[in-house]
Amino acid sequence: MITRPERSVGVGRPALLTRPGGWELAGLLVLAFLAAHFLSLSWRKWPDPIVDVGAQWYDVWRVSQGTAPYHDFAWNYGPLSLLCHGLLFKCFGPGMMVLVAANLAVYGGIVALAYLAFRAAWGRLAAFAALAVFISVFSFSILNGVGNYNYATPYTNEATHGILLMLATAFVAVRWCGRPSRATAFLLGLCGGVAAVLKPEFMLAGGILGFAAWMVRRRQLQPPRAGEFAFLLAGIALPTLACSVWLARGQSWPSALVDSCQAWWLVLLDRQRSASLIYQPAFTGFDHPWRNAAWELQAAFRAVALVGIIWASCWLVNRLRSRLLRWILALTPAVAACALQIRPITDWFYQPNLKNAAAVVRSFHIDTYAGACLPGLMGVALAIVLARLRGEWRRNGRAERRTLMMLALVLLAGAMLARMILRARIDHFGFFQAALAGMVAAAVMVSEIPRWTGAGRLGRRLAALQILLVLAAGCFCFTSQSARIRADQTQPVAGGRDRFYAFDPEVDETGLLVNWAVGQLRAVPPRATLQVLPEGVMINYLSRHVRPLPDDYSDEDLYIKQMARTPPDYVILMTRDLREHGILQFGAPGQLGEKIVPWLGQNYLVVASIPGRYKSATLLRRKT
Repeated sequence: MITRPERSVGVGRPALLTRPGGWELAGLLVLAFLAAHFLSLSWRKWPDPIVDVGAQWYDVWRVSQGTAPYHDFAWNYGPLSLLCHGLLFKCFGPGMMVLVAANLAVYGGIVALAYLAFRAAWGRLAAFAALAVFISVFSFSILNGVGNYNYATPYTNEATHGILLMLATAFVAVRWCGRPSRATAFLLGLCGGVAAVLKPEFMLAGGILGFAAWMVRRRQLQPPRAGEFAFLLAGIALPTLACSVWLARGQSWPSALVDSCQAWWLVLLDRQRSASLIYQPAFTGFDHPWRNAAWELQAAFRAVALVGIIWASCWLVNRLRSRLLRWILALTPAVAACALQIRPITDWFYQPNLKNAAAVVRSFHIDTYAGACLPGLMGVALAIVLARLRGEWRRNGRAERRTLMMLALVLLAGAMLARMILRARIDHFGFFQAALAGMVAAAVMVSEIPRWTGAGRLGRRLAALQILLVLAAGCFCFTSQSARIRADQTQPVAGGRDRFYAFDPEVDETGLLVNWAVGQLRAVPPRATLQVLPEGVMINYLSRHVRPLPDDYSDEDLYIKQMARTPPDYVILMTRDLREHGILQFGAPGQLGEKIVPWLGQNYLVVASIPGRYKSATLLRRKT
């Protein structure tokens, strides 16, 4: 009898665009409903009235007017996102909703690529679970007293652009592993080159993925040739050269080339200008390394223990005949979770006991450590994928593309956790740095644990169901807390395209003060300059008034000299809690600003002021 030759598992294409079945279509509808629900729940409540995002919008507005980044104002990232958004403002006019529309388009691309990637790696159910976690927890939630950490108005647009880029890089790297090609090598280099004009995190993640692809090629006896390396290097260099050409329209070529490299230049070569380096020990967890490492090990152990209990109970279900014992074993994980005094997903959603949103906001930032188990889980996931990869190499001499996609996603997830390696969390920067890790953890549990229970269908289904319930309970914990916080965002700020909602003044007075300041500045001539102290560039953006000086007042004597040389026409003095920066009150004796505030009193007149219970704002006009 003549039989057809078997197809090599290492050569076949991944099932990316296979026709979805009825259950998958239902799952896609559920994901679409979740995205629409959480987007509508957070509508126009995304930004913070003072922190981070206002400075982003202001700089984008200034670029649309022709100012040069890195020269006319400081910029801590690569130029690509800034220039693209500046072009949007130039074409469609400035406005929050212009950037929101662009960011939601990027978000749609992230969701689509992530679903295809996780579907190709771990299957349809795992892709559904991973995307449900991403949409409900990481996309539009507010998990502390500061906005901006979402995919509509991120604290920096490079963050969301980089996630989309990394998912595209995963597809390109997997394809390059399976088929040597100069075109694919160029695309892989192009992904790395784009990362080089965004943020260092994505340079690291893309570099790890590229190195892994090179190692896979060598292991499969297909080392890259010289032509592929040439195209790879050309792709890496192209984005930097393109940005240099754009910037060189208003400056010299050497200066434009240096500015195009600022994404990594500030970190590696010009560390004194990178202000964020001051906070890096706290961001990474190296301020208390041993305590944080012990906490993460404990969290990982508890997470693995809970998943192990689910696996063991379902493994026994497949081997027992007694229906009563099967039901007892089915309830074992829930009982064990109560005995260990942990919630589903253990420390994914560990939170202090907070009564309401006011307590969240007044604490400014919840030190949640939610997600502390993620580095450990990524280590376990990597071990599982490497074991599978090794087995395929022994059997076939090649790796399946499915396994290579698993490896790419696990490596990307682990690399994105590098900046919070000893303080992994899902709030703050975790909305993009921990997002892939959360998705990988969900996909691995849903896909691998049922498979390990044996051939019995009941145990497999029961394991998948229990893990889905655990994930759903964890997501519900976060989304319910986010909804309670969102309910207190009722204070309108600004109007038109820029209209958003901040916290009610009974909870936090910042939004009220910003709205008051914008209203006071409507009568101020557009060409008048405005300086907001100690911070508040959002007011400059909303009122469309240029800021003549940066916010670097660490050397107060120098700052006063700069103000004397280039005095702003108006000054707004904001009084609020800055304890996270080590300042109890700006201008108080012994505090930062103790020389600046008296100088303002000598050279400026009070136009209006608004007192508050905890905060206040004063508008000053320069004496003529």
